[in-house]
Amino acid sequence: MRFLHAADLHLDSPLRAQALKNPLLAGALRHASRSVLARIVDLAIAEEVMALLLAGDVFDGGVVDVTSRAALVVELARLGRAGIPAVMIRGNHDALLDLERYGPIGPSVTVLTAARPTLDLPGVAIHGIGFETRHVQDSLLPRYPRATPGVVNLGLMHTSLGGSPDHDPYAPCAEADLLGHGYDYWALGHIHQRFERRSDSCLAVMPGIPQGRSIRETAGGSVTLVDIGLDGIRATPLAVDLMRFATVTVDLAGAGDAARAISDALLAARPADAALAARVVLTGAAALAGDRAYARALVEQAAEALPDVHIETVQLCEVGPHTAPGVLADLAAMMQQDAASPGVRDEAAAALDDWRRALPRDVAHVLSDAVLDELMAEGRDAVVHRLARAAGRG
Repeated sequence: MRFLHAADLHLDSPLRAQALKNPLLAGALRHASRSVLARIVDLAIAEEVMALLLAGDVFDGGVVDVTSRAALVVELARLGRAGIPAVMIRGNHDALLDLERYGPIGPSVTVLTAARPTLDLPGVAIHGIGFETRHVQDSLLPRYPRATPGVVNLGLMHTSLGGSPDHDPYAPCAEADLLGHGYDYWALGHIHQRFERRSDSCLAVMPGIPQGRSIRETAGGSVTLVDIGLDGIRATPLAVDLMRFATVTVDLAGAGDAARAISDALLAARPADAALAARVVLTGAAALAGDRAYARALVEQAAEALPDVHIETVQLCEVGPHTAPGVLADLAAMMQQDAASPGVRDEAAAALDDWRRALPRDVAHVLSDAVLDELMAEGRDAVVHRLARAAGRG
């Protein structure tokens, strides 16, 4: 038996933060997210799987983007024509979504719910319970059916499992309880980084986000091919992302041609199988004297000459072995140490919350708690830059 397991497609993610930084990159990411779905369907057909398992957060909100919904209908219909059903559950992001709002999503698609938690296929029972509200604080596991005797049992669950520092605790579930429920394989979703949990009789996999959406999602880009046979269960990660985020640090100390050094670094960082969305960090040679506009223009010019390279943002870093000796380096280290202390972080988080409340609702999320460390680092670097430039004028 063979299955393809994916989760967290977030097909209609608004990408507002990316749009504020770089509208062209946001557009490319939207296209990549929809195109990844086509790549997943191609894989399912090529591997002749019994079913495609979608473990929640196929969409990103309660009101679906029409273009994204159309992409899903078209691709899953193509999958159905190949004789492969799609089985899905709702996650926390698409819990309130009315999938039938614009008509049926297709006869070969089954959405598992508490009212209909099991789909029976030849030799296999697929179980799942999706979210009915955005916030599920308790484990859903007690509501799952018992394993069906005499067949392979697969479970779809959207859960934070034992917890993750980058994800809210939705439908938490103890790992031992999950593995001991009696199923052969758990197709999980919610956490965007891939991992596996195994017992003697069960394998649970979080497949990772198929297409990363920000610099914080550099470890996803995959789905999982599941093979179940007499020799047990094997799960193989398969890369499907069309664009990959990475931080590219360019040390300009000793570089005679800054533009060439940036171009070479971007070219070296570009993956062979995906486009690159780069956060470029420039260090050394006084990091272009702290001129952010010039740095951005220089980096974007280098990127334009390279195929499949996009710039997420450009940061200047005065701190480094070549650029901030002596007092400045000590000051930067002290600032970094203070920034990690609970008191300073609490004050910074409170200030961030005040700014967020002052922003219009549709853009306030760009100041989410997840960007706190990034903002504090940028503030530290800005202070060091100003002191370095002042010292140079003195």
